[in-house]
Amino acid sequence: MNNVRQFGAAGDGVTKDTAAIQKAIDAGGMVYFPAGTYLTGSIYLKSGGGLHLDPGAVILASPDREDYNRDDFCPQNTAFSIESVSGAHLIVAVEQSCVTITGTGAIDGSRGAFYPDCQDRTEIYSTPIPWRPGQMLYFCECHDVTIEGVRLLNAPYWTCFLHGCENVIIRGLHIYNWKYTRNGDGIDIDCCRFVTVTGCIIDTGDDAITLRGYDLPLKKKRKCEFITVTGCILKSTCNAVRIGVGSGTVRAAVFSDLVVHDTRCGITLCSKYSPDSGVLIEDIQFRNLYMECSNPLRILINSGRATGPALQPIRRISFSQIRSRGLFGAMIIGQAPGDISDLNFTDWQISCSEIPGGGKERVSENSPSPAAFYLKNVSGACFRQVSLQGKRLPEDVKVVSAVNCSGIVLRECMAPNGSMETESAC
Repeated sequence: MNNVRQFGAAGDGVTKDTAAIQKAIDAGGMVYFPAGTYLTGSIYLKSGGGLHLDPGAVILASPDREDYNRDDFCPQNTAFSIESVSGAHLIVAVEQSCVTITGTGAIDGSRGAFYPDCQDRTEIYSTPIPWRPGQMLYFCECHDVTIEGVRLLNAPYWTCFLHGCENVIIRGLHIYNWKYTRNGDGIDIDCCRFVTVTGCIIDTGDDAITLRGYDLPLKKKRKCEFITVTGCILKSTCNAVRIGVGSGTVRAAVFSDLVVHDTRCGITLCSKYSPDSGVLIEDIQFRNLYMECSNPLRILINSGRATGPALQPIRRISFSQIRSRGLFGAMIIGQAPGDISDLNFTDWQISCSEIPGGGKERVSENSPSPAAFYLKNVSGACFRQVSLQGKRLPEDVKVVSAVNCSGIVLRECMAPNGSMETESAC
């Protein structure tokens, strides 16, 4: 390994070590960081190499704009000005192969250097941000990527972004962002294939894990497919898992053995976030999940902020062995009949806590009758062994309430009053 100290890095947290780190990377192979704090701007990983961080080693992001890449440093790079963010990154790999980040040290994005602490989400989204870097780790159109063991802390925007990559292993990461970090996602997997995420603990100010289909900037258009996420603990002020964004395809993914806690929404699938785009979402499985969150599930064709016709459907989504505890139930809303189809729910125990105001409010927002699952414009959904529990729920609460739907089947579903719902509904 190339020891960064031997290439001139000070590791004192004050001296800028960017040039020394890059020199060690350019020498080829793995770069070794002994204990110390290495202040740096953008560094660029090369094929056949990477970074190894010893315990006590910290790569610390520079607070100075001039230390980062330009927004147009590669054609695939995007600066989302609508989110008050640049296209700058701390660690960069573009069109490289066999790149690795390992160890038990930390990579710290210095969020506090770019905007102040705020007391709630409203304040942070209304406070102007003069400038901040974009995704802290940026891997674009790379092959054979491994990120293992390290702590990823205090990103000023998304933490780890994989765009158009193939053959990716993410294992044993601890990702922490302050809960009011603006757009502080954990892991964003966009138009990638053959990705495994295992054994990670993620605590973020925005979505913990996302699958996206934004293929417009890529040289080679790819679907986001063949993804597994398993054995992770997730916490988010937004969504633990979010699927959507872009105009491509997200398909063939499995989420299993997850624990979600202290989170606003456990799972969100949304095809359409902008006026002229929509993501085809199909063949996604969720199994063996425990969730403590306000809302366990939202499946939406339209986020409510987008206009124009829906472009892509959501179909063949299955859920099994789910235990969820929270305030509200699930919401599944299509924009037109049948644009959400072929859903399967098996062995889901959903518990709603005491409803505010004495228990007369609806369990699901916009539901014409109180129910654990509110469906609108859905074609084909089967509920097997789904049960609803909760304190002070309305006496007429049901497991499922369906509006303008077809092919909705309930089998051995139990309401809180002990009644069994086994008939078909529409």
